[in-house]
Amino acid sequence: MEDGAEFCPHCGADLRATDILYTKPRGRGWDAGKVLVVFFGGLLILVGAPLLFSGTALMGITRGLSDGYGYIGVSGVDIGTSTQALIFRPMHVDEMVIEEIDGPMMLYWGSDPGDFIDLKFTLDSNNGKEVFIGIVEESDAAPVFTGMMYDTIIDIDIDHPRDTNPQITYSRHSGDLFEGSPADLGIWSAYAYGDELTLEWEPEEGDYSIVIMNLDGSAGLDVDAGFGVKAPFLDIIGKGLFFGGLVCFGLGALIIYVAVVRRD
Repeated sequence: MEDGAEFCPHCGADLRATDILYTKPRGRGWDAGKVLVVFFGGLLILVGAPLLFSGTALMGITRGLSDGYGYIGVSGVDIGTSTQALIFRPMHVDEMVIEEIDGPMMLYWGSDPGDFIDLKFTLDSNNGKEVFIGIVEESDAAPVFTGMMYDTIIDIDIDHPRDTNPQITYSRHSGDLFEGSPADLGIWSAYAYGDELTLEWEPEEGDYSIVIMNLDGSAGLDVDAGFGVKAPFLDIIGKGLFFGGLVCFGLGALIIYVAVVRRD
């Protein structure tokens, strides 16, 4: 053909056309492999979504209710008694034991409750008297407090963590007056005293009672009390759930995108 020819001299085809049209080949539809991949991706999303929610909620609760030092609990609860002492119901602390760990770890570490949880008690005196709080094993408390008059806190009904006037159920134990200061007794696993005090305790296995008295042993106790629990593993669990859910959700979404959207 000559240069600049607009038509083919043999067949008459228009030589001026410049656009080339492509026809997309028709897909084969959803085969069994594609359905299986999409199902697996959707399953990952279904697993990841609640993990994300649970991890976010747990981290939010532990940080939102924390007192700034990692303790979660209540504070400023008004408690008191006309007797010499307030004694909480005995609490049993179970030994936390890892039954078997392969390797040399058990040669260097045996788990105790204090490895997993810390307790903190705070007291502020409302009547100007110095107050005392002590934690004592039941076997050591019985000889001292069995014949003494005191109030036992049976139950505390708190509507929310900021409730400073909860419904408290007391039980009166009749007996004689205690003479002296509780700080002079050599029975305490941990104790503190003052007009504003803080007691931190790493629990060990056993049965314990919490005793609150005036430091001088006088009757008429009136304090604002606080109780907090530090459990570092809760934040670790929350982060693990969050990042695990994020990986599952993201991987599932990626699988569906590659298998369906991008392939189509």
